[in-house]
Amino acid sequence: MTAPSVARIHRVAIISTGSEILQGLYADTNARYLAEQMSALGGEVILIAAAPDNADELRRILEYAVGRADLVICSGGLGPTADDVNREVFAEVWRVNLVRNEQAVEMMRERFRARGREMPPANEVQGMVPAGAIVLQNQWGTAPGFFLSAGAGGPGAPKCALLALPGPPKELIPMFETLALPLLRERIGGATVVRTRTIHTYGRPESELGALTRDLFRRDPAVGFTILAKTYGVDFRVTVRGKDRTAVDALVAQYEDETLQRVGRDCVYGFDDDTMASAVAGLLIASGVTVTVAESCTGGLVAKLLTDTPGSSAYLRQAVVTYANEAKEALLGVRPETLRLHGAVSEACAREMAEGARRAAGGPDYALAITGIAGPTGGSAQKPVGLVYVALASDRPTVCIERRFLGDRDQIRLHAALTALDLLRRTLLGLQG
Repeated sequence: MTAPSVARIHRVAIISTGSEILQGLYADTNARYLAEQMSALGGEVILIAAAPDNADELRRILEYAVGRADLVICSGGLGPTADDVNREVFAEVWRVNLVRNEQAVEMMRERFRARGREMPPANEVQGMVPAGAIVLQNQWGTAPGFFLSAGAGGPGAPKCALLALPGPPKELIPMFETLALPLLRERIGGATVVRTRTIHTYGRPESELGALTRDLFRRDPAVGFTILAKTYGVDFRVTVRGKDRTAVDALVAQYEDETLQRVGRDCVYGFDDDTMASAVAGLLIASGVTVTVAESCTGGLVAKLLTDTPGSSAYLRQAVVTYANEAKEALLGVRPETLRLHGAVSEACAREMAEGARRAAGGPDYALAITGIAGPTGGSAQKPVGLVYVALASDRPTVCIERRFLGDRDQIRLHAALTALDLLRRTLLGLQG
């Protein structure tokens, strides 16, 4: 007979609690993250649901889920206030008592002491956990999480495991990866091997990329091949399940190669956890070159993206934001007659911004400049909202491209920044014509 502690987990239900989710105040990023993690482990996610801060509603959703899943993962509802009802409902559904975990209480007290405060008595309820559960001590917040194995509940309890996690992503994610993941790896998926590869592209529309890869979507039942348009480009995702690790890896590599051949390697900027900025940073470091940035409509976003990667001082020489025409003249050397004749949003101005930024920074290998109309105001028939110019100066002739983006202010600024980084990426790879 299989011991409850190693009962296999195949089917997974994910429940997020919080009335604010159902009211549309917050996006449920926890469910997306957990579904991605469980799918990568080899589990089959059969249900994603959101429950309000209401004991009766949560109980009904749990009773539905435990009859269909081997594991329920529930996030949120473990706080110290009256609307945090999860622990009591878990105890009722799994038919166990709640017991006080002294280590969790002491960790909470120490966390308050470190901030020069005494822990309010109300927080002590967060140390109550189901009897028999493995406690996941919270090093990132207050409420501990816990794992209750299938069969660990009381008489008549569902034969379904429970993983309870705090709601804030800054607590949930490290707790899951550090403490919960080792517990799940030995229990989930049986002998199934799951491999996933995400291919990031930028600069070509989803419809065009989908047409180029149309026959790959349902060619092999063992392969999940999907395409998804995101704010930073279009992603392909290859997921392969099988019993043999070598065969699974080979099939992932085959689909990756075919995708690259169909869509062209020039628009593929990275894989899996890569971002456009991290891909550009890697190329700059590998090439031993530096860049400076001059921004107008993006307000420093390109510099922000480049400095998100640690060690950015190795490749980012300098960054300047020049919104006013006077700043473009004083800091970048843009000529008054250029602004008078062509305006700040023009190819001529973008070129002079890039060339002036390179001079002002003492001659880095490259200088990027962006000028445009991010909206929602400021556009005209000749220069509509979304018009952007991106220039790249180097020891070769300056390159300038014009783009017209649709969307709101944030979308226009993001795509202007990504286009600038993509121009630099293509140039570093020798792909820019």
